[in-house]
Amino acid sequence: MKRVPLVLVLAALLAPEVLGAEKTESFDALRKRYVKSFFQQFPVVATYLGASGLDPSLAPLDGALRDYREPALAREAALWSELAAKTQRVNRTKLSSADRVDLDVMTSQLAFLSRNVAGRRHEKALDVSLEEPFRGVDLLLLARTPQAGGALGTPEEWERIAERTEAIPAYLETALTATRAGVARGAASTPDRRVITVAVAAAEETAHYFETTLKERVAGAPNRDRVERAAARAAAAFRTYRDGLVATFYEKDGKTLAKAFDVDRYALGEKDYTFLLANSLREKRTPEELFRYGHDEVAKTLFAMTNLAASIAKARGFADSTLPGVLAKLSDDVPSGDAEMLSWYRESCLRLVDYGRKTGLFAPPETYKLEVVETPLPLRATTTAAYYPAPAFKKTGVGQFYVTPTGDDPVALREHARAAVASLAAHEGFPGHDWHYQFLRANASRVSPLRWLLPGGIEESTSMWADSFLVEGWALYTEELVGEPRPGYPKGFYTDEERLFALQNQLLRDVRVVVDTGIHTGRMSFDDAVTYFAKNVLFVKGQVSTDEKRNPSAEERASVAAAEKALLRYSKWPVQAITYNLGKAAIKSLKAEVRRIEGKDFDERRFHEEMLLEGTIPVGLFRDAFLERVEGRMKKTPRP
Repeated sequence: MKRVPLVLVLAALLAPEVLGAEKTESFDALRKRYVKSFFQQFPVVATYLGASGLDPSLAPLDGALRDYREPALAREAALWSELAAKTQRVNRTKLSSADRVDLDVMTSQLAFLSRNVAGRRHEKALDVSLEEPFRGVDLLLLARTPQAGGALGTPEEWERIAERTEAIPAYLETALTATRAGVARGAASTPDRRVITVAVAAAEETAHYFETTLKERVAGAPNRDRVERAAARAAAAFRTYRDGLVATFYEKDGKTLAKAFDVDRYALGEKDYTFLLANSLREKRTPEELFRYGHDEVAKTLFAMTNLAASIAKARGFADSTLPGVLAKLSDDVPSGDAEMLSWYRESCLRLVDYGRKTGLFAPPETYKLEVVETPLPLRATTTAAYYPAPAFKKTGVGQFYVTPTGDDPVALREHARAAVASLAAHEGFPGHDWHYQFLRANASRVSPLRWLLPGGIEESTSMWADSFLVEGWALYTEELVGEPRPGYPKGFYTDEERLFALQNQLLRDVRVVVDTGIHTGRMSFDDAVTYFAKNVLFVKGQVSTDEKRNPSAEERASVAAAEKALLRYSKWPVQAITYNLGKAAIKSLKAEVRRIEGKDFDERRFHEEMLLEGTIPVGLFRDAFLERVEGRMKKTPRP
């Protein structure tokens, strides 16, 4: 049978979207066209969400990567412009409450997408060049369908894995061309010095993944030889890409950044940051107001932590009752190695599920399963723990809670002290991310597909981060939720020691508001932010330096390195870091208002489930409609 080239399949899919539909178009048709068009522009997001389960015609996208070539970008810009114009002509008064929310979501996303293309943000987004190909293939591997005898993957799924892996060399060639074009364009399109050095190292790590890890994971594939050949070419392409970065940005020795590129270029700027606040997050405060708010939040959380630390010290007879002293003492109780560390997280997740059932807060089915596994190598540079959900629109695949191994490093293992595990398990596992996504996935047909989209891509520097507002806000909210008093549980799920680390997690999210608004709007330098983070989150007492001569404490040097790693992430991902605190606060505010309206009829579990069914969009987009619905229900409820 003659195979149709993938590029022709994609062209056939895309053509109707670019050319436009009929002049008179219902909102439902416009929404469907936008969703399909979006997936066609972002094939890896299509895989991440399992778009082929929503529309089988999108299945070929699982074999593709995003097209950053100039003609494709021009077509994309025209497409977003056309769709934006159509949204402006929609008569809001004829829409249902839910459709008005969808219209606002679509308008916001299109404004962001158009701005991204016009600003050519991909030219400096080296993280995208590295992570999209890796994630694209890894997500396909995670979503394989179980087969007889324990094998994974249908022949069609393995075909897509081969196709996407084969697409990597051309993708990286385009990415390097775009980066060089950005350099020629000037400072605004040139990557930050830290992004450059991290990308060079990450390119080698990703090459290693394709030539070793992927090879191990394709055993038994019907097209094993083809995938292995493609993986070998992909690994070589990543090394070619690395060499291209070195040739572009480094001195002739290949080890020293050229002076012209050894420059801070991380700041987004006040104007663009303000746009993201208003458009992506629906946040009404200015960067300056958030900067001050963050400082106030830090002070409040530190006050609560200091009092709790003194109480713990008294109860346990600690000689040092200061907050840093108590945290240090509790951090002595660490796992013996990575294997035990993973077992502690698994045990905490199981206990949290049991707690959720016994308190009636949640009702996970008996078949509920949560996987805790080691973080894949290419993701280890930027995360200690993370969660990756199963595709929303497909029945296959499972979500995974990643914990980054330490190599049994005694200093790094202190980040996983026994008392610190519970709140992180609640955040990433249950009832945080894993329960959130599993609940949404089980009810996917009740959530508009539009509300699942991730404009800009999956966790990358060009991302809109609108989904992060509720997703990360929910996860942080649940950390506090499980610690609240319940019948039979006067202190909630946590011990006092676990509660102290949960408060430290809150402190981390408070500090993020300060440093993210600070570095991106010129209120703090990168080094100022590292110092603030190290002093206020990790309680470094000595010089904030990784130099042994300046700070002789190995533990404090490790803390400073962790602070630098955190700030690198925030510098690449403007506004993502603030979504945890702001998202949690928005959920609590909505909950308080619903409780006020419903009074004695307030049902916490019902509130959680109804709110989660709004999809992964900022609370500000659905708050008014949500409250109107609650008020309408109360008016219909007969009173005794």
